Amino acid sequence: MGWEVHVAKTAFAQFADEWDGLNTRLYDGHPFADSRFIGPLVDHFGDGSVRLCIHRTIDGISAALLLCPNAVGRWSTFRPSQRQATIVLLEDSRLLETLLDALPGRAWTIELHAVDPRYAPDFSQLALPQIFYSHARTIGVGQGIAFSNYWEGRSKNLAKNIRRYWRRAETEFGLPRLSKLVNVADMDLALERFGALETDGWKGKAGTAVSYDNEQGAFYRQVLRRFATTGQAAVFELHIGNSLASSRLVINNQHMTIILKTAYNESLARFAPGRLLLYRLIEQQLELPAKRTIEFYTNATSDQKDWATFACTIQNIQIFRNPLTATAFSVLRAFRQNLRSLRHGAENNDSLSDSVKSYSSIEAFKEEQYDLRDFSPENHLEVSLAWFELLEKHVYATDPGVRYYFTSEKKAPQVILPLRLTSKGPVKTIHSLSNYYSSLYAPLVSPEGDLLDLQKLLAAAVHDHANAHVMDFAPMDPESTAYKALLNALKANDWIPFRLFYFGNWYLRVNGSWEDYLNKRSANHRSTIRRRSKRFAAEGGTLEIVTTLDETEQCIADYNDVYSASWKKPEPHGDFMPALIRQLASMGMLRLGFARINGRTIATQLWIVDQHKASIYKVAYREDSASYAPGTVLTAHLMRHVIEHDRVNEVDFLIGDDAYKGAWMSDRRERWGIVAYNPATMVGLALLIKEALGRLAKSLARKLRGGRSITDQRRPPAR
Repeated sequence: MGWEVHVAKTAFAQFADEWDGLNTRLYDGHPFADSRFIGPLVDHFGDGSVRLCIHRTIDGISAALLLCPNAVGRWSTFRPSQRQATIVLLEDSRLLETLLDALPGRAWTIELHAVDPRYAPDFSQLALPQIFYSHARTIGVGQGIAFSNYWEGRSKNLAKNIRRYWRRAETEFGLPRLSKLVNVADMDLALERFGALETDGWKGKAGTAVSYDNEQGAFYRQVLRRFATTGQAAVFELHIGNSLASSRLVINNQHMTIILKTAYNESLARFAPGRLLLYRLIEQQLELPAKRTIEFYTNATSDQKDWATFACTIQNIQIFRNPLTATAFSVLRAFRQNLRSLRHGAENNDSLSDSVKSYSSIEAFKEEQYDLRDFSPENHLEVSLAWFELLEKHVYATDPGVRYYFTSEKKAPQVILPLRLTSKGPVKTIHSLSNYYSSLYAPLVSPEGDLLDLQKLLAAAVHDHANAHVMDFAPMDPESTAYKALLNALKANDWIPFRLFYFGNWYLRVNGSWEDYLNKRSANHRSTIRRRSKRFAAEGGTLEIVTTLDETEQCIADYNDVYSASWKKPEPHGDFMPALIRQLASMGMLRLGFARINGRTIATQLWIVDQHKASIYKVAYREDSASYAPGTVLTAHLMRHVIEHDRVNEVDFLIGDDAYKGAWMSDRRERWGIVAYNPATMVGLALLIKEALGRLAKSLARKLRGGRSITDQRRPPAR
């Protein structure tokens, strides 16, 4: 049992039934993985190098892939252009770990091209190094929506254009007519008419058109015939007057309709026949009793996206035998690209502006009237534009290196990466826009955004910063998709990243009432809260929580007074905390607590409350009033408030592993960073070698001591 490797050209037919069984079990028989589609691909476009890789267990096959060699030890998906997306027939991605040994020769990498992630295994389970690249952004129309509702959701411009084209065609030739051909006997002639449209158009001039008598035509004829035998193929044709204006080839299963190919009569382009046919096709499909998703499987243009109700990024995935192989690949590729640039002069990267833009301030987004609603602070202040605007205005107001790199769809940003470009001596560094005021950093992503865009954003930043040498991102949640996506984006750009521990983070999972919370604390901690609260009250102590703008200015003065009399260092940016307090008050997130003895303020704490979480952001008390234990008393008061009044699900102590935090909280997690080096530059390569040697030395020292693993740590200043 295990992997079997066969010559696909001669062996695929005998495995077709098992192949289809696996496709049905994993993906309900996806048409692009159906043997009626894959078999003709192999027959018409494959050669003797294509390998059919089958993984067999006692229960049957658990994986089936078509791979072909690209170079020594380098294998990739068999994917001629007619295979618009790859459906990965793997029950478990970890099976790839043994496939590398099963392939002929010594395989060091497998590249899976044009993978639809919705129809692929969970690659996070795979221990081997991987790099994900964006291949295309496909679109579709979701199932279960009435056509009238669908069309009402389209842009006004699209609806207006379709009405205009429809009226124009009707005025000149009468109402356009839609035909839907589904019988096996109809497929050959329908494909012949389709080929005639392509051959007469620009594809014919380019030599890429389908025609009835070329290899492409033979492939599509075979596919359509096979699917038509079970009622799973159709050719939609739109006639304007006596002419065939447009044609679309379609295959489907019970869950989806896939548009394979589209052709139109270029002499009728003024009627936009392809668009009119798409309108009628979608109308017809959404009115069917069977609820099917319509899949375009194309690299959608901005205009095409107007038709969609969803989008998906098709991915290229490269998998390496081990970390050393992955690192060597990135370093060598970086050197090749660098040599190419030196040989041919500086690359013209103006194309970056086509998909990536950057601004130096949040105000620029507003001036250009971008829709920023997806980046509001309701759920988490530190992952919002409001937070970065605070940093920009009150910490980095004179810093020329602040940048917001972003991708967008028209006036809607998709992914925003806040950065800061710096130079220190010969070293050019790209930092996350964060500092000691930040407890968590992450790129900003809209619901329609895709974190694979980070590769383009980082490339644009490196271009702007004259081939930067170092990148540094922190503090981040190491379990988050954003952290993993940044690691991937760095590797995809041939940078060498290292994970870096920053600090521990204690937090409380709120479950129940204040009394429930107390009962879960230690007996000693409960006793301390009761005793000190009682004594505090007996000494004339009062507690207050400010939440509104009305009292903000006096409260800011009280806060500053206590902070300056505490053990803490003065704030390096005096305007930041007052601005933060005002911002929180305006958003209803402010919980500013004060402890007073006979009217004199002796302690203050700033808590931030969003929809689900309370964060303990700043704490301070007068050193001469420590005997009153105002920190304990005020923490208990605020804790009770956020549990009983705000009904939060979580309380977060943010930065640091201070011993006392464990008494108040229930769990601990960690915040990590990423430091990465550019091996294509001499400075970056030198710093990379220094980092690697430093880590190697620490690892050897640990082994010699026989001690526990330790990690590099850069702890920000305590709050």
